Amino acid sequence: MTRPKKFILIALFSFFIFALAFGIYLFPDNDPMIVEHTNTSLQQIPPSQSPKNSSDNDAQEKASVNTAPVIHSVQTTQAGTAALETNPYVSYPESLFELLEINMAELLDGRDAFKNTIIHVEWMDHINDILKNLDPEKREAIIKNHTSLLYIKDKLNEAYLTGKIDHETFKKALADLMKWHQRAYQSILSEAEYEALFEIKPEFADDTIDAFIEQTPEYSFILNPEMAVEDIKEQVQGYKLEEVNTHFKKMVLDRDTIGKQINSGQMTLEQARSSLIQSEQAFISKCKQTLTEDEINTIFGSVKALETGATQEEPPAVLGDTDEIELGFEIENPDTSIEDVTEKIDKDKIEDVRFFYQQRDQERDELLVKLDNSEITSEELENISREMDGVYEENCQSTLTEEEYQLLFDTSADKSTANPAEADILTE
Repeated sequence: MTRPKKFILIALFSFFIFALAFGIYLFPDNDPMIVEHTNTSLQQIPPSQSPKNSSDNDAQEKASVNTAPVIHSVQTTQAGTAALETNPYVSYPESLFELLEINMAELLDGRDAFKNTIIHVEWMDHINDILKNLDPEKREAIIKNHTSLLYIKDKLNEAYLTGKIDHETFKKALADLMKWHQRAYQSILSEAEYEALFEIKPEFADDTIDAFIEQTPEYSFILNPEMAVEDIKEQVQGYKLEEVNTHFKKMVLDRDTIGKQINSGQMTLEQARSSLIQSEQAFISKCKQTLTEDEINTIFGSVKALETGATQEEPPAVLGDTDEIELGFEIENPDTSIEDVTEKIDKDKIEDVRFFYQQRDQERDELLVKLDNSEITSEELENISREMDGVYEENCQSTLTEEEYQLLFDTSADKSTANPAEADILTE
């Protein structure tokens, strides 16, 4: 993945779309409903006053929506958001409110929960690194716009996974959401700031988004690398593919729900493992009940591939953020693939490393809040972060064998294969 695309995707939405694209085991059956979208232009909302601080601003927003809990139309939304928002750089993707039945008051209350997610923290780290002298009001607007994006994306995921909207509606809504977010940045930043942040010109953003959305597969459970999707559709009846897809989306929704329960403390890791295994086994069982063995081979490549959630081809090296998306943590060894990890390391140990990784990220989130509140300095943040990295490594070492630890964390593996001339260049 190129860096410009990576930055856009980090900024735009959470891991769900990747989970659908990269295989089965990453994580109410209503008829699909096609919803007509209204094309509306995004307007900058005029300021009523400058906020003293973010908490005062949020309080003003929430107080303003008590009398209008549900937004039924774009026109109503425009009037409501103009009245409640005091930051001139904050906006909302109004065309999605009716589609997803979004309650503005709930959005304002619920979006703060996404401040603690890895994707938001990493994006704000990137912004702080690139836009060092960003106006505080603009920075606050970016936080609000981005957490609103993640809140709405979560609602969009839920609508799709529960069958309230179909695949094409999901793609269209996702594109609308991403484009709104990009236009928000274009209204906040100068062209030079925008290019520095995304490494792409503003006029290319929509085309980049459209190209990515077109790659979103309708049937993300297909694992057989030897057959094109259209050929599979010819060999397997459509109603069977739809039934498998329904069960697949149910499994993805289960994984998402379990993740939220872990993060909120409602579920232990042991309970989560049991629930995940049960959900995966239910999907496998439904596939075996619905499909013949030949059909399983056509869709998944083999029965074993269905049972393990992986093809038997040689795995590629880890690219982009795929390791964090599928495993929940970063593979630092450049010669190790995701497949290597899942084959050579016990599932319970993988879950433990994921927990250590996410715990470190959560603690880092708390440090960033303290930095924002001037409770610690940047130097103190850096020192504490190094200590947290050390604790993370110690926890992983205590959980893994030496071979397993090297498989994940040996960063010298790529240098060992370099020829002597290359080694000389590296040491000069």
